[in-house]
Amino acid sequence: MRLDAFDPGGFEPPAEDMFVDVVGPGDLAGGGFGGFFGFVLVVGVLVAVVSVVMAARRAKKLHDAGIDPLDPETDLQVRMARSRAMAPAPRDAGGGDRRPVAERLAEVDRLHAEGTITSVERDAARARILGAL
Repeated sequence: MRLDAFDPGGFEPPAEDMFVDVVGPGDLAGGGFGGFFGFVLVVGVLVAVVSVVMAARRAKKLHDAGIDPLDPETDLQVRMARSRAMAPAPRDAGGGDRRPVAERLAEVDRLHAEGTITSVERDAARARILGAL
């Protein structure tokens, strides 16, 4: 069966219609999905670049401060452990009591007179107070 048998006039399309536009305007950008994918790709690249720049700036600041930029947490922990801030507070030779010696000896004698401490405890306390001089 021939197709021209059904076309009684033998219609020929004009020459400008001979070429069909196979590529539409949306196909160059990949359509809706392609445009979205391109946008996501550009945003991802920008985020990666910003992250690398920020990490480099942070590493430079740490390096300039004398801190190991590859492991700053451990470096700071070691520095803190070695610092004077973590050292035990210095104690007075008298156990932290800053009162004058005569006042402390008088208190020991008063406690003994009241019966709060024994003679042995009084003698040990007086020796400790006098030994701290």
